[in-house]
Amino acid sequence: MQDTMSLLLRKSALAFVAGGALLLGACGDKNNNETGETLATVNGVAVKSGRVDEQMAQIPPAMMQGREADVRRQILDRVIDQELIAQEAKRLKVTGEEAYKTQLTAVEDQLKANYVIAKKVSETVTPEALQQAYDANKANVTFPAVKARHILVPTEAEANSILATVTPANFAETAKKFSKGPSANTGGELGWFRREAMIPEFASVAFNTTPGTVARTPVKTQFGWHVILVEERNDRYTPPLEMMEPQLRQELAQTVVQGYLGDLRKNATITYSEGVAPAAPVAGEAPAPAAAQ
Repeated sequence: MQDTMSLLLRKSALAFVAGGALLLGACGDKNNNETGETLATVNGVAVKSGRVDEQMAQIPPAMMQGREADVRRQILDRVIDQELIAQEAKRLKVTGEEAYKTQLTAVEDQLKANYVIAKKVSETVTPEALQQAYDANKANVTFPAVKARHILVPTEAEANSILATVTPANFAETAKKFSKGPSANTGGELGWFRREAMIPEFASVAFNTTPGTVARTPVKTQFGWHVILVEERNDRYTPPLEMMEPQLRQELAQTVVQGYLGDLRKNATITYSEGVAPAAPVAGEAPAPAAAQ
């Protein structure tokens, strides 16, 4: 899988975690997520690796390419926050409050609904279905892209020093030796990427550099200074399945859910009270009957 989700991506796994998407995500099987080694303790309560593993599994692999260790540390902090909140809730004895009971019922109903939908999606959105969707759509999903490597260093002086001696032939080894970026171990490899996937100043240079050459000047971004080697360019690049999989999975899941809900509605008796207008029906779905006058 190409490392297009590097430090240069606008959206990263760290942003996904830091944004709080996982803060309240620990609602899996308690017996399963309390397994493994102890990573930390919170007021004497062990935080097991199973809790971190469970939340790591929620992040698309493409978003974590080269960032697994950083993401894991972020998630551990989120799990510690969850444990702190859980302990505080226990101290405050909130479970006896009516407002809590009402919210708990609503959450339980939502969890049941989510489970049913997730089960239906997992049964339908199979690797075979993803491959079929990819084969059917790949000819229509092409865009200009470049394949590049980069060397990331903290200062302009370091970048210029590297630029004075680096060549396409020794670029990968130079990146392994000097780059401070997460792709250093792979020789600065970024793989194929489209212009919109990268920070504008980086993309501008990458897409204006002749393939097979090193960009003449280093590029400054919020992460430091980059020396860029553009290996190839393809104005009609077709991304591989692994790059398109997150989008295909989402689109297939939406189709499955819409169809499933449509079937449930067709087999149910739904009436609207007088004066209550239903939303416009989904394509192919008959409108629900109004209440008898």
